[in-house]
Amino acid sequence: MSRSADPFFETEAEAPVPPRRAVQVLLVVLIVATKLLVLAALGHDAVCSCGTILLFQHAFDANGNSQQVSDWYSALHVLFGLGLFVFIDRMRPFWGLGQKAVVAIMGSAIWEVVENLPFTIALFHAPSGAVPYTGDSLLNSFTDTLFVALGFFVAAKIPLWATILLGLALELAVTLAMDDGMIVGSLRILGLDV
Repeated sequence: MSRSADPFFETEAEAPVPPRRAVQVLLVVLIVATKLLVLAALGHDAVCSCGTILLFQHAFDANGNSQQVSDWYSALHVLFGLGLFVFIDRMRPFWGLGQKAVVAIMGSAIWEVVENLPFTIALFHAPSGAVPYTGDSLLNSFTDTLFVALGFFVAAKIPLWATILLGLALELAVTLAMDDGMIVGSLRILGLDV
């Protein structure tokens, strides 16, 4: 067998390369699956223990918050996706959109795991005036990642000023609807009574 016919000796230029998009999709699937397995190992329910699956949990319900397909906090995950795009795009402007998306999904997965650790759940639940939080269902965590991806891809298509306005509008909507949000929640965690 000649050296050039042996796949072991293929040079980088000769070696077959899987399509980049397929590798990126596979990475995203592995990241999301790993996140869900970690949350399941932490004891999170697959769906709301209330026995009902809703597309949108619009009313304040301590048992249904962060358990359904979407809720007011889904808007904050869109906001997180907007922010991830802006940050990653500024840090790695020459990366392709697919590469940036994989990093954004990784960031979302890391946050979802941290957000659902017992310590963090207690931190979010402790401040006075905070919306009761017991952690996400696996369904909600999965769709949270989809909302992050939505925010990421919207930010990739619109100008920075529109991204900022959309982010402010989402934060304001959650603040008005739930008396919560990234800013209000952060202030409460810092001990301010807002």
